[in-house]
Amino acid sequence: MPLVFQLVKTADLDPSKNYVFGCHPHGILPAGGFINFCTEANGFSKHFPGLKPHPTMLSMLFRAPFFRDYVMSLGLIPSDKESVSYVLRKGGNIVILSVGGAKEALHAHPGAYTLVLENRKGFVRLAIENGTLLVPVFSFGENELYDQIKNPKGSWVRWIQDRLQKIMGFSLPLFYARGIFQYTFGFLPYRKPIFTVEATDFAPSSHNQHHNVGSASSVRRGWKWARLLG
Repeated sequence: MPLVFQLVKTADLDPSKNYVFGCHPHGILPAGGFINFCTEANGFSKHFPGLKPHPTMLSMLFRAPFFRDYVMSLGLIPSDKESVSYVLRKGGNIVILSVGGAKEALHAHPGAYTLVLENRKGFVRLAIENGTLLVPVFSFGENELYDQIKNPKGSWVRWIQDRLQKIMGFSLPLFYARGIFQYTFGFLPYRKPIFTVEATDFAPSSHNQHHNVGSASSVRRGWKWARLLG
């Protein structure tokens, strides 16, 4: 089976407004978000005409010469508050955030989705401050691309990974997959399909009084659709 990426659009977005895409899961590497939002592989500009995507990445990675220029040419921006707020001052922009971040990458195991949402309210506050709409995004199949050495909570592996994350700011999942000509061992992703589903947008409330049931139902429909096609 070839490595397939599919962008599933469930709602039209107004190009005069700004949006924050909250993406899950992070996976070992957020391949679904990168392919669908950093490139035209699945026709992003046709799905969302008039909107410019801005995926985010750890601020420290922008300190590396040449690499910084490369990722900026793809539209990526640092994930700090100042950079995101600057982009959201003008209409027609989409900021793509991996909400679970580096911590969620440590939970990326095939056959399961463990999302990190605790204490992840900064992107909601940012959307409220800038009058921006939130859009839930879920990449089904993201965790199937790599295997990860077992690291349950309480294990010495997870303890070391958590300590290193606190020191360095990013996690170090111990992953593996396939090679170029064999499937025994390597670091190329497995040939698994990924379906990235964009759900209905909604305006966050500072008092959590409003929510859009359509967002959850859209993701559920995408999940059923992905299972049928996958």
